Amino acid sequence: MKKTEEFKERFGFVKAYEGYDALLADPEIEAVYIPLPNNIHSEWVIKALNAGKHVLCEKPIAMNETELRKMFAAAKKNDRILAEAFAYLHSPYIEDLKEVINSGEIGEIDYIDTAFLTQDYSEDFRLHKELGGGGIYDIGCYCTSMILTLVDSEIEYIKADAELDKTGVDHMASVLLKFKNGVRASFNAGMMLGVDTCDRYDRLFIHGSKGYIRSDVEYNEEGGLEFTVTVKDEEGNRIESKRKINSDSNYRLEIERFSRAVRGEIKPLITEEFSIKNMRLLDRILDASLYTESRKEFILDNGVVIPAVGYGSFLATEGGETDTIKAALDAGYRYIDTAKFYNNEDAIGCAIAESGIPREELFLCSKVWPADLGSEWTLKSFEESCAKLKTTYLDMYLIHWPKEDPKDPDWFSKVAESWKVMEDLYLEGRIRAIGLSNFLPHHIKPLLDVARIRPMVDQLELHVGYMQEYALAYLRREGILPQAWSPLGRARVLNDERVSVLADKYKVTNAQLLLRYLIQRGIPVIPKASSKERMLENKDIFGFKISEEDISYLSCLPEFGYSGEHPDF
Repeated sequence: MKKTEEFKERFGFVKAYEGYDALLADPEIEAVYIPLPNNIHSEWVIKALNAGKHVLCEKPIAMNETELRKMFAAAKKNDRILAEAFAYLHSPYIEDLKEVINSGEIGEIDYIDTAFLTQDYSEDFRLHKELGGGGIYDIGCYCTSMILTLVDSEIEYIKADAELDKTGVDHMASVLLKFKNGVRASFNAGMMLGVDTCDRYDRLFIHGSKGYIRSDVEYNEEGGLEFTVTVKDEEGNRIESKRKINSDSNYRLEIERFSRAVRGEIKPLITEEFSIKNMRLLDRILDASLYTESRKEFILDNGVVIPAVGYGSFLATEGGETDTIKAALDAGYRYIDTAKFYNNEDAIGCAIAESGIPREELFLCSKVWPADLGSEWTLKSFEESCAKLKTTYLDMYLIHWPKEDPKDPDWFSKVAESWKVMEDLYLEGRIRAIGLSNFLPHHIKPLLDVARIRPMVDQLELHVGYMQEYALAYLRREGILPQAWSPLGRARVLNDERVSVLADKYKVTNAQLLLRYLIQRGIPVIPKASSKERMLENKDIFGFKISEEDISYLSCLPEFGYSGEHPDF
């Protein structure tokens, strides 16, 4: 409190508070600013909103999209403003850049490159992933927000790689993006310039069909700023012009804009839609660079949340009994995976109805069997699944296998017809996510050529001893989330001595080790279990972490435990 009082006197503040709780309890306070570190944002933003305060929160506003959506839900509930603090976006420098682009002076944008590199820290919160540190989140968020400010299109794919420092945080990251409108973008972000210095390197290059813009202005720089516009005349000669802007403090401009928004005069510059779009991009970059702590849920491009651990219901309801499904729901599973072929949708629907769990808290996935491929039968199969599950919509619907007969020359036309029906149901809101099951790259490629909506998920047999690495790499490139069925690989894998040795090392069961391995590789799982004890065990996989060396060892084991069920045969 002594330091706080000294700060108050030095800068002429009216009040000083012993902690955030005291500040939020003051009825005279209308709005608060939530600063760093990043991992405190969600907790204190929601507390402030619930206390009736408007909130300006430092970037990146949350640790992931799930947190962010909860924060904006709290803002709506309390009828308060929540805005992300990207001060640099308030600069007239940004407005001048956009003015040049919108004027058509450099033509249509086809490529953007930017960078933000700053010093290496010997000891700082930015060195810890659990505090939201690292180049991608804490610094790369500037680069992603700049790119998204200049490009209004959905992302087609992401390629990313990261260099990790001794603490495990990304020290340097390189990212390549391609947008559906054809624009490509790249950026570098990281902390690799000296140690505890003030060194930094920023750049921006915007290439268009008629010319380009170059700038070395630092993110958040103020005062006299300058960028160069280069265009070509009819003879192909390059003509350069300098654009000069004088900018007041970006932070002052940001606070003034937020204050006017609190008064109801204007809207915040950084909207909820923009923050979610940026956060989703950051999440996807972390996944693409394989730099992420294990997720308890995965978020698709359309915002649909898929729990990381679901319950696989194949053979779980023999004789139509509902006890096993009830046990899974009691154990906390909210994702139930089924299919028409499992012949248990009736039992699952009854178990859910008897559980009293609200439908919106559940994630239900079913699948159309290959014998039902084609327009008419797929629609009929979907309606039957909904009726049996006692629901008006499905959270996810998949094509179970690409073909019924390996010799069927018309298999793809049937798949394409079914996919069109699923796209229509998705657009009508009857399905929240559409995808595939047991489709390999040569099955998916022709579908991507005709699809209006790209597959969001592909369920594959994936487990230690059978990881289908080529298919996995392909799905990553195409932005399709891989999901593992048979993640325990049957008894041969589950009881393997090599797995047992590592499980003993981490003081977990073999099943927990196998499931954790997949989760750490960014793959959600749908294990089966008949006893409640095993169900609970399969969910309890987030309290330990497998080392990189052991992930490598498990990944490099020779093939074993394969079911023998190949999609083409």
